Amino acid sequence: MRQQTETTLRQAAIWIGLGSAAFLAWELRPAILLAFGAVLLAIVFDLLTEAVSRISGLRRSWSFAIATAIIIALIIVCFWLFGMNLTQQFAQVMKRISAGEASFSAVLSRYGFNNVLSGNGGSFIEGMLKSLLPTATGLAEGAIIMLIASIYIAARPERHRDGAADFFPPSARNKFLRAVEGVGIVLEEWILGQLVLMVTVGVLVTFAVWFIGLPNPFPLGVIAGLTEAIPYLGPWIGAVPSLLVALTVSNSFQPVILTAIAYLGVHLIEGYIIGPLIQRWFVGIPPALMLLGIFTSQLLFGFPGIVLGGPITVALFAGIKLVYLKQTVETADRNIRA
Repeated sequence: MRQQTETTLRQAAIWIGLGSAAFLAWELRPAILLAFGAVLLAIVFDLLTEAVSRISGLRRSWSFAIATAIIIALIIVCFWLFGMNLTQQFAQVMKRISAGEASFSAVLSRYGFNNVLSGNGGSFIEGMLKSLLPTATGLAEGAIIMLIASIYIAARPERHRDGAADFFPPSARNKFLRAVEGVGIVLEEWILGQLVLMVTVGVLVTFAVWFIGLPNPFPLGVIAGLTEAIPYLGPWIGAVPSLLVALTVSNSFQPVILTAIAYLGVHLIEGYIIGPLIQRWFVGIPPALMLLGIFTSQLLFGFPGIVLGGPITVALFAGIKLVYLKQTVETADRNIRA
């Protein structure tokens, strides 16, 4: 009887602990997302460190210092460009987007669809930007914390990995370390693939809208490249600003049609030529699974979950294959590629 009571109490304590852990994870989900983003950025640091080490032949400590200096210099240059030049271009783009919204609303009003893109006399774009301002401020603060944390993680990855493994019992420690190694390899490949896609789409869109004659092609290309970070959904999001800008170029719909055809062509090239080549060499996830992962991540974390929904899905997909299906790193990598 006493043994049965102790077993019941032990099981109750386990369930209470699991429930408390789930509640704590729910309350701390912004911190969890921030930590995951720091790990992703640390992987970028590590990839650049390895590249510098291979090229220069220097030790990892010196290669890491050079890689950190390169990334910080790139961030400073980007801020300078946006502050000195691109801010004005983006301001012009936003004015043209608002003008395009007004033109589109005027067309809709002819067919009886009044106030579709506006509410209470205000602009839909302006209202959206005002609502996104607090989010953008929070994202900027999180980005600074993420950058600092990623530098610490990338500087001593073994120490952080072993420290996290100390939370697991000895029987599960080795399994955790193998899973972390495997998920890290898969995330590295996914990041490389996404960087190739982002740069390719950004360059193609910049040249396409420049050829069509839209103003400010470089900011539009930057927007298209950045939104490519959101798998499958990003291309549709990135096309909206260019289409609205095209509405302001002339009184006809020819620029809009040409812009739509250009984006369609770019993403056909991406989907049927560049994408399959990248998935052949890097990591490919089934589209339905990726979309479900992004949607679930958005429900849990809000807008930042959309941005990081792709790598979160990749990490979970690889982790399940490695831990629950008990596959080796090489086998899981081959299956994910397939």
